[in-house]
Amino acid sequence: MKFFQEIIFTLCFLGLFQNNSFAAAGKNGPEIGDVPPPLTLSETIQGPSLNEISWDKLKGKVTVLEFWNTCCGPCVKAIPHWNELVESFKNKPVVFISISDDNGDYLKSFLKRKPIKGWVVLDGPLDLTQTAFGFQGWPYTVIVDASGKVAAITHPALLKSSNLEEILAGKPCSLPTSQLHSPAATNLVVATKPIPTKIEISIKGPFPKPDRGAFDSRGWETLESFPAFEAKKAYLTDVISAFFDISPKLVFVKTKFSDGLYDISAISPHDQLPELKQQFAEKLKTTFGIAIQTKKQNVKVYVMTMVSTNAPGLKQVHHNGGGGQRPGGFYLNGDEMAGIASFMENFLDRPVINETGLDGLWLVDVKWQMSKSELAFGSNPDPDKVIKAVREQLGLELKPTHRTLEALEVTKVKN
Repeated sequence: MKFFQEIIFTLCFLGLFQNNSFAAAGKNGPEIGDVPPPLTLSETIQGPSLNEISWDKLKGKVTVLEFWNTCCGPCVKAIPHWNELVESFKNKPVVFISISDDNGDYLKSFLKRKPIKGWVVLDGPLDLTQTAFGFQGWPYTVIVDASGKVAAITHPALLKSSNLEEILAGKPCSLPTSQLHSPAATNLVVATKPIPTKIEISIKGPFPKPDRGAFDSRGWETLESFPAFEAKKAYLTDVISAFFDISPKLVFVKTKFSDGLYDISAISPHDQLPELKQQFAEKLKTTFGIAIQTKKQNVKVYVMTMVSTNAPGLKQVHHNGGGGQRPGGFYLNGDEMAGIASFMENFLDRPVINETGLDGLWLVDVKWQMSKSELAFGSNPDPDKVIKAVREQLGLELKPTHRTLEALEVTKVKN
């Protein structure tokens, strides 16, 4: 398992957290003039008790909601501006509420390093509040006027003191609604790759790990009915795992690899996938001097089964979605159980075998407590905490055992 903080930053940057840099009102969210949906929250990190945070209690005040996450760069960048607004309106009937879906322990630690003024709360199970507001990307801000109606929906960086003064005075907010939808989003040009007539494999690198930005991304996709694999600034072990579609916990490396990152692509006509895999293995042999062979291994695993059907953090859905790892937990907005099991391997450092018998797509929202060392150094989570959280919040049991599984063994080519 890679260093915990590296994984978090990479997943955040890649947008697997739905980390969009521009706010957007969802199709199912409230519009200006509507009554906002309920505030379904799970914990107050900073501010009054939860029973004091409801639209009935807030009526007569202007309420500024910001949906955000510590892993969202634009959210963090907007904090100083947010704090300035809170300070400017501290003697006026305006309430500022930051709603996050972070792990509670991590969020408390974050606030010690980077204070946020106003109230700070955690969303409810399955992120019910942000879902009800039609969440599509962090950060975004919703302003509710004193009468209890939505007055504006915007990006926090666009909100000015004059806009809040307008709403306090009972006037329409001058923030144009067109700011909610980036023109670029409706004018995308999708580039397509030509259909290959032969197998093509490219390996570039090694590259040093970047100080900032995405790295270690890799995966398969089907383009115009032909298979295509692409890795960007990825570790070689992870490339091998993703290319041969096997758990990284079942890749046993018996030789030393370069510490660098690689850009690797591989495509073939749709009927030549077996040949592509053979040529890919040969390419690794000639480029890196390594041989890959399948081998049965008796390994430690976790077997995942279903123990409860009414757990708060597991819900069946009908669409694929984003999600990803966050400090002290993870969120997946529509994935198969096999994919969920694979995701858990990041935290348990063992293969996880899905034996739930559940079909379809599932929304997953799970968080666990973090120790002081995990908060301070970003170390791997305690497996017992993960197992307990998964049982209580997802209704899934993770039992340790041994299984004989097909694995990949990577060795140095003998001269």
